[in-house]
Amino acid sequence: MTKMEYLKKLKHALRRVKADERKKSLAYFSEVIDDRMEDGIPESDAVAELESVEAAAERIIAEAEAQGQLKKRLSAWEVSLIVVGFPLWFPVLLTIGIVLLTLYLLVWIIIVTLFLVSAALVVAAPAGIVGLFQLLDQNVASAFAVLATGLVGSGLGIALFIPVLYIAQAYLKATPLMWNKLTGRKAGY
Repeated sequence: MTKMEYLKKLKHALRRVKADERKKSLAYFSEVIDDRMEDGIPESDAVAELESVEAAAERIIAEAEAQGQLKKRLSAWEVSLIVVGFPLWFPVLLTIGIVLLTLYLLVWIIIVTLFLVSAALVVAAPAGIVGLFQLLDQNVASAFAVLATGLVGSGLGIALFIPVLYIAQAYLKATPLMWNKLTGRKAGY
């Protein structure tokens, strides 16, 4: 058995133990295996020298119970209350989820819109050049005003692109963090 297999089975066996205590136990066994491997023992032998997953889990659960570190089990009336209250709490929970998803997508829509505005402004320079040649024989001042407007718009479009790109990258990086915060997950085993 490999280290990861052992830790995965142990994590599953310790599902009744609170998350912090479970992480400490998994970190301890991971460190024990790593120490043995640093001493030159192959991974499979280092894992085989440990106590069985079942024995380790029983011992850890007993210690966690003594320290009050086991997850609380729901009583029968709590389960029945959850089932009976389903028509009330599920629509509220669904609505909250839809609102959060809508807000998340709204930010992406704003970012895409800013990219499109930037692209449209960049196209203003070629449009200004075309306007220059169309108006040059009619009114020289208007022709150069159209060219200047096109060049300024193009400059604004280029200047807008970089901040919008940084915003999009930051929001993309923040997405997993927001998801983990929302679901209450942390990095680890």
